[in-house]
Amino acid sequence: MSRDSAVKVQSVSLKRNSNQFIILWGATEKEIPPRPKDPSLLPLDDPRHWYDMEYAGWGISKTNIPDSPRNGPKGKKIIYLQPGSGFEYMDQFAEALKKISLKYDMELTILDASWNEEQFDSNVIKAIELNPDIILLNPENQNRSTSWYKTINEAGIPVIGTNFLANKESHRYMLAWTGPDDWGQSRLLARHLADGMKRKGGYAILQHIEGTSSYYARTWAVVSELKKISPALTFLDAKPGMNAEEASESVKKWIDTYGENLNGLFCADDSIPMQAVARVLEEKGREDIICVAAGSSNLGLELIVKGQLQAAAYQSPLIDGEIAMQTVIDWFDGVPVEAVRYLPKHIITKDDALEFLDIEPEVESLDLEYLFRSIRDFKWQDSYHFFGDLYLRFLKTRVMPMEHFQGMCLEILAGIIHIVKSDGLSVEDCLGSYDGMFKHLLKDRDVSSVLDWLNQLAQQAISARMEKLNRRTPIEEIIHYIDSNISSQISLKTLSYQFGISHAYLGQMFKKETGVKFNDYLNSLRVEKAKKLMKGRGITINTVARNLGYSNPDYFYKIFKKLTGISAGEYIKQVQ
Repeated sequence: MSRDSAVKVQSVSLKRNSNQFIILWGATEKEIPPRPKDPSLLPLDDPRHWYDMEYAGWGISKTNIPDSPRNGPKGKKIIYLQPGSGFEYMDQFAEALKKISLKYDMELTILDASWNEEQFDSNVIKAIELNPDIILLNPENQNRSTSWYKTINEAGIPVIGTNFLANKESHRYMLAWTGPDDWGQSRLLARHLADGMKRKGGYAILQHIEGTSSYYARTWAVVSELKKISPALTFLDAKPGMNAEEASESVKKWIDTYGENLNGLFCADDSIPMQAVARVLEEKGREDIICVAAGSSNLGLELIVKGQLQAAAYQSPLIDGEIAMQTVIDWFDGVPVEAVRYLPKHIITKDDALEFLDIEPEVESLDLEYLFRSIRDFKWQDSYHFFGDLYLRFLKTRVMPMEHFQGMCLEILAGIIHIVKSDGLSVEDCLGSYDGMFKHLLKDRDVSSVLDWLNQLAQQAISARMEKLNRRTPIEEIIHYIDSNISSQISLKTLSYQFGISHAYLGQMFKKETGVKFNDYLNSLRVEKAKKLMKGRGITINTVARNLGYSNPDYFYKIFKKLTGISAGEYIKQVQ
């Protein structure tokens, strides 16, 4: 990494669709500034002082990193070195590892250090003796992590760091590191705190466990960010706050000591500690104090909904575990693995807290055979509804790897292409160029746009197969219905109800297939039929209008003159 200029690295992207977020892991840009000559000489409240912690892992020369076996994850032995259990986050993180290991037929062993560093030392040695295919290491103590990573590396066993950050030197010995961008996320959260406090007053911090990377990130990222963006804010104090008792006592003491000068709180955990804080503020009558917290537990989200917490940093232990295991799987598959893989960054507020409650972290396996059967059997409405249902499932999931989404779409595309080829049809004539398909699939990051495109391909495949067999295509079926019911009050809305698809999609499909807008087609058809009716003796214009489904004769007069250039009355005189 250049030390002379800022560089950009891999992070994640957020996409908004239909006013809801779908968060996709993928490549966006995270700016890495140039490193100061000696960060340690800078003041603690200068963000550059913490450069080597915040940007640990970037621009590091690796040592003794083994090559991937390139034979897949099945049957591989994994050891997870866990700092301890008993915390909801750690327990759910471990459960995610178990679930994915089972899914990919890998053997997972968890060695728990019970929050004891000496036990962690012993577990590192034990893990090496078990000779696994790879080790996942989650270090509670950031400063001691180098010796653990180095020991495993020298034993010739690949190791991936996860969750808690390692220090800069540790990154030399690991394949990659995965987990939350704790520093970046804390800075975003600090800005929400400043906004809630209207950029004035004093604030205090309830800290994470001392010695962990989160202890530093959730303290000094906040202090340095607020000094930079809101120098009028006053940093009052910081105390341990990772259990209910510590958090309660610290907040009570601050209220008594600082009184009305205490206007904001940053809490290192949004679950039980933040719940205890909310109780204290209610008891003391200080619900005016603005609170933000790291994490996105259901307890924290419920506090946001109640208005007792202004914002929380999105951080799912399930996604944290999944990204770690996906990195393991990628390495076994021989897929290039980045030096650092972050979780998505997002700050949850009252605007979207309900959407994050009880989300499902993944889309379960799809019944693609249902889709392919609907295409083969010409059931175009069933195909249409498949994609609508899939989009709703993605919205419920909210967070998924970009590769996961693209993999699903690739499987759908491959199936449609296979059906088209099986019928002896040209793929490019039916679906478009391969270049175009590649761009849609791999470069379009908007979920709804990609699913709309796949839906269109499925409909095009159905239409092409129908034409080959001289059967009515979906649009021809709709046109036949219009012709047969021309005297009814037909609209996109009534057709939408009749055929069970949205009127917006129906309008798009109609224009794509016929080259004209639906209303233009309908009016032209009615005017042509009106001309035939007007040749009859004794026919009135009002009767013609009613026979063609116009409830308002005046509107018929207007349309007739617009399309023919003469009034309906003049036309009758001419033909009769």
